[in-house]
Amino acid sequence: MSNHNNNKQQHQHLLKLKGFVNNTTQWKAFNELLDFLTEMEHKTMEQAVNTIDMYKAQGSVKTIRYLKHLRDYVNAEQENKNG
Repeated sequence: MSNHNNNKQQHQHLLKLKGFVNNTTQWKAFNELLDFLTEMEHKTMEQAVNTIDMYKAQGSVKTIRYLKHLRDYVNAEQENKNG
């Protein structure tokens, strides 16, 4: 039951972002920021002196990649709601 509630909450949050992810100007600016952040994390990985810093940077890149696909997730939720 808990997983169902989590999915429902995620669905509701994603639908609230529809206007943002489908606004071309805002979405382009957001993606440019995400690209910049990815570059910074790659530099961090290259310069890491210990594995902990490298793993943290890898986790950050994973999160950034999720955000890069946010538009797809939001629009898929909308299609699921309509279908």
